[in-house]
Amino acid sequence: MEETSNVLAKTLEGHLRALERRNLWVLLLNLLVNLLLVIGLVQLLYPEKLGDLLPFRLSLVQLVTALFGLVGLIFLLNLFAIAQLSSLRRARGHFANELARRDQAERMSLIDPVTGTFDKRYMDEIIPREAARADRQESTLCFVKLGVERLDEAETNLGFQAGERILKEAAQLLKRVFRPTDILIRYGHNEFLVIMPETAKHGALTAVRRLLMKVDEWNKHKVVPGYEMDLSVGVADHTKGKDVRDALVAVDTRVQIYRDRQSPAPAESS
Repeated sequence: MEETSNVLAKTLEGHLRALERRNLWVLLLNLLVNLLLVIGLVQLLYPEKLGDLLPFRLSLVQLVTALFGLVGLIFLLNLFAIAQLSSLRRARGHFANELARRDQAERMSLIDPVTGTFDKRYMDEIIPREAARADRQESTLCFVKLGVERLDEAETNLGFQAGERILKEAAQLLKRVFRPTDILIRYGHNEFLVIMPETAKHGALTAVRRLLMKVDEWNKHKVVPGYEMDLSVGVADHTKGKDVRDALVAVDTRVQIYRDRQSPAPAESS
């Protein structure tokens, strides 16, 4: 799909350049015709001043006829230029819409159909990019891993559809708590990974506390009868100069289950 998008972008870009070149030639020709019109008017009004400069001399009838012809040519050129500008505007709009549609289609192919978050394939693209950006800008980058506990048990006792409902509800809780700039990925069958750019560990822990409070509220409403949600949580940050995979290993090994609402803060990585 990426190769197809590149081909389409190059094709549309070539079409735009051709229209822009054509429009440039029309403008240059228009300038030339306007210059000739000015020269003709000056000769008509002040024939004695241009008579020695021009290699030819036109009669009054010829000069007036030429001027009318130039005016008509300018009118036609302006009409053509307006048509070209309209075509250029439509082509640019089509170019932008097509690229947006392609980008949306490409993103949709990386969206998990159950939760509406990115699926695990997106990790291979986004994690190196975010780590490189954090290193380049010397900013912070944090990872939060969350596991929905007892999901298999719920699917066995309540049915597969109940399991999907639980995952959807968990994803909605994540979307309400984490920022739009944070990247939510379905990491496994019952796991999510949150990539938090420009966020230190204490900021990630604060978000986790808010999430656990939302989970408590969710449980009180008994959204899925017969199931009470528990989350296992791990937090780790990326250190500049180190392999980003080290942070992913750390966040995997530091997943803990938080059941006590009085002390919900997850353990920090070293």
